[in-house]
Amino acid sequence: MPQYRSKRREVNLPPITQDDVFFLLEPLVGLPLLLKHSELSSEIAELLGQYSWHSGDSLEELFRQIESSLFNSVYGFTNGKMVVKDEQGHQHKIYTDSLSQMAELLLDPLFERFPRCERTFTLFNDYALRHLSLPAIKRIFTDYPNLVEPMNRAIFERILIENFAKETYEDWLMATEERA
Repeated sequence: MPQYRSKRREVNLPPITQDDVFFLLEPLVGLPLLLKHSELSSEIAELLGQYSWHSGDSLEELFRQIESSLFNSVYGFTNGKMVVKDEQGHQHKIYTDSLSQMAELLLDPLFERFPRCERTFTLFNDYALRHLSLPAIKRIFTDYPNLVEPMNRAIFERILIENFAKETYEDWLMATEERA
């Protein structure tokens, strides 16, 4: 179990499990695919578990590994068709940009486990600006509202408005505006 020290407290955090990944992927790729190919959840949970905040591993590299794993797995499981079925039997096409969004979504539970410190803020800030990462922007706004400079706040709000559905950010963004 990873152990992080922050200025606030020492925290023992549980690892990200196959079930955690399964829960996040199920609405995106469908229950039938995940039940038939549980190795996808297992592989991604392993990738997330291998990331080391302390050693300065690259978030971009982790993102690429997850995105590649998703593409290769879904491509292989669907015989190159990239079409999955939901529980009701409806078919859904998985597009490349959807895989990128899935990879970002899978980073969120990892980001939640990072220690709350200035180094993490800087890591999220840099990653969010380079990658338009909703989970990283969320962590910046919810965990570091006092460190976000007004100009950067405006940039991040613009990124959110221009790139993401309002329902994906409005609750936590409004809550942080009230605290700021």
